Amino acid sequence: MNSIEFPLLDRTTQNSVISTTLNDLSNWSRLSSLWPLLYGTSCCFIEFASLIGSRFDFDRYGLVPRSSPRQADLILTAGTVTMKMAPSLVRLYEQMPEPKYVIAMGACTITGGMFSTDSYSTVRGVDKLIPVDVYLPGCPPKPEAIIDAITKLRKKISREIDEDHIRSLGFDYQGIETLQIKPEDWHSIAVILYVYGYNYLRSQCAYDVAPGGLLASVYHLTRIESGIDQPEEVCIKVYVPRKNPRIPSIFWVWKSADFQERESYDMLGISYENHPRLKRILMPENWIGWPLRKDYIAPNFYEIQDAY
Repeated sequence: MNSIEFPLLDRTTQNSVISTTLNDLSNWSRLSSLWPLLYGTSCCFIEFASLIGSRFDFDRYGLVPRSSPRQADLILTAGTVTMKMAPSLVRLYEQMPEPKYVIAMGACTITGGMFSTDSYSTVRGVDKLIPVDVYLPGCPPKPEAIIDAITKLRKKISREIDEDHIRSLGFDYQGIETLQIKPEDWHSIAVILYVYGYNYLRSQCAYDVAPGGLLASVYHLTRIESGIDQPEEVCIKVYVPRKNPRIPSIFWVWKSADFQERESYDMLGISYENHPRLKRILMPENWIGWPLRKDYIAPNFYEIQDAY
């Protein structure tokens, strides 16, 4: 249960000062104090209730059962969910404060189980009513299996990202995750990524998302370590409006961004703030417009000659 890793929480100084991020600290506090709702939908609740006893003692994991949904952040739907029970279950879930999590416990909860074929009153899967984070099959699942499901939920919580600042855009064909970051947060997050170990800027580029739409600055970062055959990689995208597009420069974090940011400025007009030498690198200084924007109108041959 305690094998969940937080890279920045492990970085200590000789004076025992821990450096971390607010996001990691928030995730660590939430996964260490899950408060499940003392509620059961059917017979699987007997297995869940046995966890409270001294033999399994799930209080040692920070789980404190609560009788009020307003004080709980975890609900285990333990057993068959009937049509009559469904409105009450949804009401209890909606009364729980955010962030909240759901573990679907038992075959009857997940698919309807033995009642899925000829019962007119059984809900065929609780995920038709409320979102589910962890599925726990079995009839019934043993208490040890419930602890394993809670462990998986804790690991999921540890990887959550504050979407007010960072939003995941999914993974590419190589399994590299793409993250969207707001321009005003980019510089501080870039420093955090460098502290995490992303010490190599593989490439930086930019593109025009759509005619009249946003511009995107893209960064491919790699975590280079000795003895690692496949280093970790991440892709960062920062979107800015076409009118006065400004992004903090990362030249002072990764010096290799120097010419690459200048090229993005030259071709798309994105201004990288605090860059020491932000000027055109491919086009003449007196060139009008940004050639790689989709609404750019290419001049004719004589205008090109006049520009020189």
